[in-house]
Amino acid sequence: MSLADKLAARQIKDLIPYQSARRIGGIGNSYLNANESPYPAYEMPEKETWQRYPDFLPGDLVTKYGLYARTQSDNVLITRGADEGIDLLIRAFCEPKQDSIVISPPTYAMYGFIAEAHQVEIQNVPLIAPEFSLDLNSFKSIKKNPKLVFLCHPNNPTGNLLKRSDVVSIAEHFKDEAFVVIDEAYIEFTPNESFALDINKVPNLVILRTLSKAFSLAAVRIGFVLAQPDVIELLSKLIAPYPIPDPSARIALNALSDIGVSFMETQRDRILSTKKSVKKRLNELPFVENVYPSVTNFLLVKFADSKKTFDYLSDHGIILRDQAQALGLENHLRITIGDDTDMEQLLDCLALMR
Repeated sequence: MSLADKLAARQIKDLIPYQSARRIGGIGNSYLNANESPYPAYEMPEKETWQRYPDFLPGDLVTKYGLYARTQSDNVLITRGADEGIDLLIRAFCEPKQDSIVISPPTYAMYGFIAEAHQVEIQNVPLIAPEFSLDLNSFKSIKKNPKLVFLCHPNNPTGNLLKRSDVVSIAEHFKDEAFVVIDEAYIEFTPNESFALDINKVPNLVILRTLSKAFSLAAVRIGFVLAQPDVIELLSKLIAPYPIPDPSARIALNALSDIGVSFMETQRDRILSTKKSVKKRLNELPFVENVYPSVTNFLLVKFADSKKTFDYLSDHGIILRDQAQALGLENHLRITIGDDTDMEQLLDCLALMR
């Protein structure tokens, strides 16, 4: 029995996926099986077929992303952003009021939010400050075996990478008990640190990816789950009948072309260069206590008084992310690296703050 079969929630194991018109398939000249309109939408571009439902999961995009991630097509599931991947995993493997997940705060809040929404217990193993490293001893002393362990790599909101040997150690510790889910939403900013090539060597690894960050496609809502084929098959039972709109799939395919990837890499390098100069100037401000190392497109900054800084910037039309409610991050703000104009406005405004 595979780990996916062992850990699958009881109500999911025998679930028969909804048999949509596209999922059932069939090749013909006249499709009258989905209650679609035969007529085009208002001002629909010529040759578009938006009145028709899209494929269940666009095979060309699955193949394209598999090549990009250097894995096989049967290791890839397309989702509506990485958040849907989190939701699918919790629904597939966790039973309400019975199972649990593990998270390491401060980290991405959606792991806990989705677990709470599905009445799944959350076990916290906080990161060790100030490096925000994984607490291996606490992981190994967890009393209740979780179904899923969520690790954000690079971590949001701290911006640091998790130590590879620590992640491998955690995966090994839970190899017969839980899936270790590595959220790589920001991995394009440090691609050599990905765990994608390990999913077939470490069967209980699951990778979450997105096109929302470095690929600049947040509005398109395209994410991916990379995992063993039996995990992909199980998650596919739960995904909506027509999850990926054709326009989104085409935009994603274009972004994953050789030219598209090269374009992304150029913009990524520009962001990283801007971040370096912004960090230097932030460190020169007297009310900035720490600017943490970051491999991502954001900086975590500790201010002498984060509320005062946040409110002052908001009054001047600059909105940052307040992290003061996150574990151990009192007086911390997260700053996304914008374009040169955005950053100059921010730094000029901070320079005038009293």
